[in-house]
Amino acid sequence: MHRVLVRCMLEKMHRPHLIRNPRIIGQIWSNSLATTAEESVAEKIPISGGPHTGKTTLLEALKVRFPNAYFVPEPATNVITRELATEQANLGYVPRVPWTDYREFGPLVADESELLEAEIPSAAGVAFQDRSLIDTVAYSRLNRFDEFVPEVWRRIALAHYSFALICQPVGTYTATTVRRETEDEALRTHLAIECAYQESGIEVIDLPEVDIDTRLEIVAKALENRGLNMIV
Repeated sequence: MHRVLVRCMLEKMHRPHLIRNPRIIGQIWSNSLATTAEESVAEKIPISGGPHTGKTTLLEALKVRFPNAYFVPEPATNVITRELATEQANLGYVPRVPWTDYREFGPLVADESELLEAEIPSAAGVAFQDRSLIDTVAYSRLNRFDEFVPEVWRRIALAHYSFALICQPVGTYTATTVRRETEDEALRTHLAIECAYQESGIEVIDLPEVDIDTRLEIVAKALENRGLNMIV
């Protein structure tokens, strides 16, 4: 595993309060990751977290709370859906999916992320994203595809994300036919995602294990503090 990820994960495991408390855990470290008013067409806000963190529930609630915002779907889901559809339509086609070969899958997800972000309307104002390129850093490291990480960081520097929302684990973890990870694997994935977002340099806002209404209020306050409440 990548040594930066190991160091970050060990630090969090020895300080478990970092996983639950609501707080801002990142800072803007580099002006290269910020965008000017002239360049900005929408405030891009990635939403992430590991399995069983309530990310999907939050996104659905945000669509109701902020109906004028733009929502970017999860890139990996798009790629998997497309690859499996191609397999069904073409006998002998080997789908490029994460459970068979992440080295083929990861670059497809990064490309899909860029395509989806390019489709954000110029008048969107605020765009909530179901994951982002930063997640690809985490999953590349988890899948031992470290050589792809520098290329993803290069793309992230051009993405100009405003800030990120990280959903913390909620309730008791239960594996399902869709969520196949063990509890330990789910936590490891979540920590890898947190570490990648911290390393990215963009501001990260923690969404703790609270009810959905409280999470919505945290998001609304974050938007208000940045003067974005008027454009969603």
